[in-house]
Amino acid sequence: MENPLQGRCITVTGAGGFLGPAAVDALARKGARVQAVIGPPNEAARIPPGAAYVAQVHICDSTAMRKLVAGADAVVHLAGPASVGASFQDPSKYVRVHGEGTAALLQACRAEGVRKVVYVSSAEVYGRPLHSPVGEDHPLSARSPYAAAKIGAERLIESYVHAFDLRAVILRPFSIYGPAASPESLIPTIVGMARRGLPVILRDLRPIRDYCFVTDVAEAIASACFLERPELEIFNIGTMRGTSVGRVAELILEALALTCPIQEIGERDRPGKSEIHELIADNRRACEILRWQPAIALEEGLRLTIAGVER
Repeated sequence: MENPLQGRCITVTGAGGFLGPAAVDALARKGARVQAVIGPPNEAARIPPGAAYVAQVHICDSTAMRKLVAGADAVVHLAGPASVGASFQDPSKYVRVHGEGTAALLQACRAEGVRKVVYVSSAEVYGRPLHSPVGEDHPLSARSPYAAAKIGAERLIESYVHAFDLRAVILRPFSIYGPAASPESLIPTIVGMARRGLPVILRDLRPIRDYCFVTDVAEAIASACFLERPELEIFNIGTMRGTSVGRVAELILEALALTCPIQEIGERDRPGKSEIHELIADNRRACEILRWQPAIALEEGLRLTIAGVER
C-alpha cells in the first residue's frame, strides 16, 4: 500500500531540538518532503540529512513563518523551551515562545491555507492526576509555568479549530528520553556520576514517570500527520508503565555493570506544591486510532541512551 506521506510537504518547527531530528527522520523515511525550522544556529548540526530544506527563523516571526508553511500539507509544531525547572526562573520566555509563537504559527497557517497542524504538547498539562493511568479526558491543571504555557497553546489551537476549520492533532508525550537528551537531564546525570565512580546522588527517588523513547514519539508524530479525522484529536503518547527515579538509577547501573550507592538528598526538584508524584499514560486511544504502539522497552532504551551519552 502506498505510504500516505509519500510526496507530502511537511514543515517542522523546533526541528533542531531534542525531539526534532527524530521527527524529521521518521517523516522523511515515510516519503515526506520535510522543511525543518530551527532556532539557534548550533541546532543546524542536529538535523538529519532527510530534511529537504533547513531555515533558521524565530517562531514568533509570523511573516517569516508564512513563507515556510506556504504549500505545506501539514505543520508539526515542536518549537519552544522544554525545561519544567527553568520555567520557574523565566516564565515570560515560556509564555512568549509557547503562547505568542503558537499564535504566530496559527496565523501563518491560516493565511497560507494550511489545514493540518500536529502540536506536541506535554503530559505536564495534567498536573497531579486524580487517577492513574491518566486519560486524555482528565482535567488540565498547571503545576508549572511550562505546563501553563502548554495549556495556553493547546487552547489557542482549539480556538482555531472551531473558528477557522483547522484540523489539528495534539500529542501529549510523557517523559521522553533518548541519546540526544540534555546533559543535565536524569539519565546522563546518573551515567556521569556512575562512570566517575561517584555515588549516584539524586534529589528525590520517589517520583514515578512513564518513560517513552524518542523514536517512539517520533513515530507517533508521523502517524498523526496522516491521520484523517475532522477537527481536533488528542492522544497520550506513553507506555502505560510507570518507573520510579530510583528504579531508573538501578537499571542504569545494571546496564553499566557498575555497583554504586544510590542516595537521596531529600530536596524538592520543584517549589511548593508543584511536584507531580506520578504520571503514567493511558495510551489506548493512540493505540486504537493512531495505530501506534511503543516499540522500545525501557531497558533497551536505557542501553541505547547510555551508548549515545558515551559516544
